[in-house]
Amino acid sequence: MDNEIFRPMNEADKQFIDVNLNKPRRQKTSRERFQEELSSHEKAATKKHLPFARHAAREDFEAEIKKQIDAQLKEYGELAYPERLKVPEMDWNKYSDLKNFTLTKEDEVFDTNLSNRNPGLSVMVKKAEYYYGDVKSKKYRVMEEPQEAIKRAQEKAWSARQQFDNQSIGETKSRVSEKK
Repeated sequence: MDNEIFRPMNEADKQFIDVNLNKPRRQKTSRERFQEELSSHEKAATKKHLPFARHAAREDFEAEIKKQIDAQLKEYGELAYPERLKVPEMDWNKYSDLKNFTLTKEDEVFDTNLSNRNPGLSVMVKKAEYYYGDVKSKKYRVMEEPQEAIKRAQEKAWSARQQFDNQSIGETKSRVSEKK
């Protein structure tokens, strides 16, 4: 309390007005609200290692917004109330449901970064490519969790080591029996 400096207000100070910086300056548009919701659902699908058809969701959104705009154009002759454009109710599950996707390619890709971080391991990450519905132009890729790939690489290295040890023990036993 002793470090605070108090000074009397003069006329110039009274001319300033308080500005609330926490209050948003404008409301979000329907596209901005949709984009936020789209990214949250895409993030959830990615965490579950499912493909998410964001392009199809955007196309469906644009079609619904176009219907609302056309209704306003028909009624008013112009887009009179853009704030009345509502974010349509979307079935978000259909954009990440594997029934709607076609698996086109599934393979393993060498991951240099994970291999460098885990010396002695050759880490291969599983990758799957999907198409949404009949649209072949958009590919959706899903990668395996890095921890799972490292675990698989460790198990592979351990089994190879165990096989090598068993083989060398077998050779040693055969040499011993030959000497007798």
